[in-house]
Amino acid sequence: LEMILMPINDENVNREILCRTVKLLSLPFISLSTESQECDSYVGSLMDANVPKILLMHLKTPEEIDFEKTDVILQLLLRLALMNSKACKDLAEEINNNSFFHGLLQYESDQIKDTSLCLLMKLFPHLPEDSLPDHKNLIEIIRKSDNSDLVEKSMLCMIQLQLRKPANPTADISKQIFTDRCLPVLDNLTVT
Repeated sequence: LEMILMPINDENVNREILCRTVKLLSLPFISLSTESQECDSYVGSLMDANVPKILLMHLKTPEEIDFEKTDVILQLLLRLALMNSKACKDLAEEINNNSFFHGLLQYESDQIKDTSLCLLMKLFPHLPEDSLPDHKNLIEIIRKSDNSDLVEKSMLCMIQLQLRKPANPTADISKQIFTDRCLPVLDNLTVT
């Protein structure tokens, strides 16, 4: 594992090498059962090798936006957070300011926003206060997205945000936006 990680420990690693290495690190998740001892051991090995910290370093590097790099890194971080509660807590501790989610939620790609919102929902209980996104990022997705999944996830994140950091985000949502975007999502969430 150390040998595989060696190239990506460098902030200036070639983008192609970084993407291939992250994809290589993700391969065992394809064949391992999520509830197996082998999967737990693999996740533990990745955590012991500080893989989340290394990957976050590459997402924080200020450079031109790279869809593939961001996507493969977010997918692996989400898998780690979903597989292991300790990994989830450790990953949340590594995110030390709200610019991380702020940047990801402003991405043009719905896929990046979707994975970012899934990661945010999973990490929410463990994120430090100063790492929480601004509700305006979530409202912007609700306003502009035609994707009902993104609107739903944004609304769920807003509820969690409101519970942790009370504000008045609804003042930023017009009645028209609420009627057109939020009500259909709420109707789908209601149990009949």
